[in-house]
Amino acid sequence: MPDTESVLVVGAGPSGLTMANELVRHGVAVRIVDRAPAAATTSRALVVQPRCLEIFEDMGVVDDVRRVGRPIPSLNVVFDVDKSARVELGDVFLDPVNYTAHQSLYSLSQDDTERILTAALTERGVHIERGVDVTGLATDADGVTVSVRDGDPIRCDWVVGCDGAHSSVRRAAGLPFEGATYADEFIMADAELEWDLADGDIYAFPNREGFFAAFAMPGTHRFRIFGNVGVGPDGPAAEYSEPTHEQFQAMMDERLPFPAKVVKEYWVSRYRLHRRIVPHYRKGRIFLVGDAAHVHSPAGAQGMNTGIQDAYNLAWKLALVVRGIAEEPVLDSYHAERHPIGERLQKTTDRFFTILSGHSPTATFVRTRVAPQVMPRVLTRFSFRKWFAGILTQLRTAYPNSPLNHQNGSGWKTAPAPGDRARQADVIIDGEPGRLHDLLQGTQHTVLLFNGIGDEAQPLTELRRAAERIERAYPDLVRAHVISTELSADGVVGDPDRSAHGRYGITRAAAFVIRPDLHIGFRGTPVNADSLLADLAARLPGASPR
Repeated sequence: MPDTESVLVVGAGPSGLTMANELVRHGVAVRIVDRAPAAATTSRALVVQPRCLEIFEDMGVVDDVRRVGRPIPSLNVVFDVDKSARVELGDVFLDPVNYTAHQSLYSLSQDDTERILTAALTERGVHIERGVDVTGLATDADGVTVSVRDGDPIRCDWVVGCDGAHSSVRRAAGLPFEGATYADEFIMADAELEWDLADGDIYAFPNREGFFAAFAMPGTHRFRIFGNVGVGPDGPAAEYSEPTHEQFQAMMDERLPFPAKVVKEYWVSRYRLHRRIVPHYRKGRIFLVGDAAHVHSPAGAQGMNTGIQDAYNLAWKLALVVRGIAEEPVLDSYHAERHPIGERLQKTTDRFFTILSGHSPTATFVRTRVAPQVMPRVLTRFSFRKWFAGILTQLRTAYPNSPLNHQNGSGWKTAPAPGDRARQADVIIDGEPGRLHDLLQGTQHTVLLFNGIGDEAQPLTELRRAAERIERAYPDLVRAHVISTELSADGVVGDPDRSAHGRYGITRAAAFVIRPDLHIGFRGTPVNADSLLADLAARLPGASPR
C-alpha cells in the first residue's frame, strides 16, 4: 500500500492552484496533479473580479496580478452609433458594502493567472505533477485510493477535484452533472482591433442576430472578442474546425454599428456552452471545486472567479479538520454555502445570456427594442449601479443560511450579518493610515471589538481585557483587535472619523468574529468576552484553549 498523502488536489487550473496554495498556507501537506503534460499557454478566462483581488492579496500575489494585468474602468453596451449605455465603476465602490481596496475589474489572461499562482506554490515547496490522469477512486473508512493511468495508485485522506468541466474525479465519484447545452456555437479570439473605441474597457453589442463582445486585454488595441454563431437544424458539425479570420470580420461587420477591422488573431477557438451543476459539492472524502462542480454561460465573467472562491471557502475548513482543530461536520458547510451560489449563478447568467443571444421573438424584441430605450436610463442610477456592480464584482457574495452563522443581540439595522463578507474601512494602525482588511490577512480567525460612539460606547478597558483573554486562549489561531474612536488610545486600532463604525452600521459596542475567508461568522452586542469565547470554542473544538 502506498504512503498516505494528506490532501490530493486534482487539476492545476486557477481553482486547483488556489486550493493547493491555501492548504499549504494553512499548514497542510498537499499533492497536486494534472492530466495535461504542460501548463496551458492560451488566455481562456480573462477577468479577475475585485473580490478575487482581495483573495489574491491575502495569498500574497496581488502585486503580481496588478503588474501583469490592466484595470477595466467601465462597461459599455452599444446599440447604435449614437445610443449606448456606459457603467462607470469608480463611484460604486464608495458604497459601504462594495468598498474595497481593489476598485476595478482586472484584465488578466488565465495563463498569466496560472503562472502567478504556480510560482507562489513553487515558493511554498510544492510542484505540480503533470501527465497524471485519474481513472478511478475507491474510498474506505480511512481514506481514498486514487487510480491513475500508467502509474502507481495514490493513497490520500481527502481528494479535491478541480479538474474542470470534464472532471475525472466527478465521474469516478458517480456524481451527475445536471443541466443542458446552449443551442448556438460560439467563436472566440484574442485579437488586435482597428476601431475608434478606447482601449481598456469592456464592450457589448446586442443586435438582432445575437451579440458581439470585446473585453480589453493587456496590450495596445488588443481585445478578447467573441459572439454566438447559429447552427443548422442538424446541429454543429461532428468535427471541430477553427474559426477563420473571415468569420470574425463578418461577425463584426454584421453586428457593429460602425466600421471596425480585425487586424490579427493571436488565438482562436470554437466551442459550445453548457449550464450544469452537481447536486452535491461533497461526497464523503471527495470534494468538487470550480468547473468540476458547476459550469455556466460567460455572462458577467463569473466562472473562474467563482471557482477561486470555492477553493478559498473550502481550504481553511479542510485544513482545520486535517490538523484536528475543527470537527468533520464543518466540511458540510462547504456545500451549504457554495452550492446556492452556483445555483443562483446558473439561473442569473442563463437568463441574461438567453436575452443576449437567444433567437426567440421575445429575446430579439428585448435586445433590439426594449434594451436601447431602458438601459441608458437605468444604468445612470447610482442605486442600480452599486447593486449591479456589487453582484458583478462578487463583493456582495454572502452565506445567509450557513450553519456556521451565529449572533447575540438585536437591532442591527444596516450592520453586516453573519455570512456576509467582512466590510473594508479606513483606520489607523500603529499610528499609520491603514485598512481594516490589513488586520484580517493570514490564516487565523479575527475578532473585531468596536467600542461604540458616545453614550453607547463600552469602556476601552473592558474591550482590551476581552481581547487579551481571547488571544491568550487561542494564541496561534485567533487575533483580537479593539476598534476605537479615540485616536490617542494606546494599543487599539484608531477610527477617529468613525468611518469603520459607519461602514459596519453600528454606534454601540459590538463584536464580530471574522473567518479566515473574510466572511463574518458571529456578531454580538454588547461586547461579551464569555460569549465570544463560547463561539470560538464551537468553531475550534480541538484547539484546547489556554
